[in-house]
Amino acid sequence: MRPIAICLLLSSLVSSLYAQEGYEHFSVPAHGAGRTYVVTSRGLDAIGLNPALLALPAGKRFEIRALTSFGFDAGESFSDADILADVFNIKSFISLDKNKEVDLLRDEKLSGRGDAAVFEIADDAGLVGAFSFTWTSHAAMRTDIPESFLEFFRYAESQIIQNSGNIRDLDLQALWHNEYTLTYARTLWETGDSTAFLQNLRAGVSLKYASGIGILKLEDGNFFSWDHPGAGGQTRINANYQVFSAHTDDFDPKNAPNRFSFDFLTAESAGSGLGADIGISLGLFSSASGRPALNIGTSVCGIGSITWESNARERLADNLERTFQHQAAFDELVDSLSAFEGKLTRIPDFNQPLPTTFRFGAALDLDALGSKILGFAPQLAMEFAQGLTDIVGSMPKPRFGLGIAMQKQFSAIDLRLSGGFATDHRSSDITLGGGITLFNCVMFDIATAHLLELFSEKPRLDVAASLKVLL
Repeated sequence: MRPIAICLLLSSLVSSLYAQEGYEHFSVPAHGAGRTYVVTSRGLDAIGLNPALLALPAGKRFEIRALTSFGFDAGESFSDADILADVFNIKSFISLDKNKEVDLLRDEKLSGRGDAAVFEIADDAGLVGAFSFTWTSHAAMRTDIPESFLEFFRYAESQIIQNSGNIRDLDLQALWHNEYTLTYARTLWETGDSTAFLQNLRAGVSLKYASGIGILKLEDGNFFSWDHPGAGGQTRINANYQVFSAHTDDFDPKNAPNRFSFDFLTAESAGSGLGADIGISLGLFSSASGRPALNIGTSVCGIGSITWESNARERLADNLERTFQHQAAFDELVDSLSAFEGKLTRIPDFNQPLPTTFRFGAALDLDALGSKILGFAPQLAMEFAQGLTDIVGSMPKPRFGLGIAMQKQFSAIDLRLSGGFATDHRSSDITLGGGITLFNCVMFDIATAHLLELFSEKPRLDVAASLKVLL
């Protein structure tokens, strides 16, 4: 049997869409410090998170990265390109191995993200302000499928005749795009008055061109229900969903960016759009060291949208309803259910928002207040983050992070350590990071935001790494 609900999800994936999103992996020290990006990022690391912090360079006036910053946060299914290709290339559901596919989708194992910085450069021009240009590639997939749906799919042949059910708001989407971003940040106010409450004020803005490579989006409001009145009677089935998809002509799921690849450098465009980021940073309360004791940061990043044109399609089931007799022959039942695959139509274009995120955070500079930990200069930080759009890459529910970042200087090297925890609707986990700067010009960092899950029975890979040159 071809159960309607799996048609809702998987028949829409015939286009083989898969994708990428997120700036968080580029700010590696903040990734390890409880994901407190909006206040603990510095210089290039702050792009896409809080552009105001570009005015706080990481040790030197000039920074550059080229193919040396990347990150992954993925379930075990996301990391297997062959499994993904098998799912996305399904043409018939009759021979589908349902046990395998249920395991693939359970617990968001198919969800994941990946980010790569192709080229980034920043310069602090002093009183004039700080400038940067970045070229980054992002991909993400979200498969938030209720357990009730997965159990129905596994045993659909019996459940659809014996029980009633109502499943709503399945979340399945993928996005892969490049962004080319110009950022400007400047210190608007700074004082040496030790009695002043406001010590400094910085602001930053980014303008970006977004080039879309592929998208799949199951819209909100989808549902699938079936009503079984009793033995020997009829089953009434109702389905409603809308799926938008687009991709470049040469898109290949077996070449999807679940592992490092240079293909994102030459990827064609399936759509384009404009976006923006805005952010501010406040330094409050003077300390004996002359630095603010408390730093506040807030930002809204990813404002904008992409208009998708290449291979643009809409699959629509507009409140479809069917009834069938329980005594119907198997072939008749299959033919009846095929109507719920909806109508697939090529369309000129459609518009989808960029992943927009609001962040607010605070950092207490313990070093400025005269405190050290084993010779390290510590900073306590927190961040609240909330997605503002329903596209993958914009968090569907709030996230809170709390962490500590520490730094110690030696004659030729600087050491950095960070740790903390972050919690969201799915889980809570420990974050951990470390880094080193050699001869005040080469800066390397590595971090994870899912330390405990790395050692679980079914590990979820999360790693961020960055190598920068400071001049």
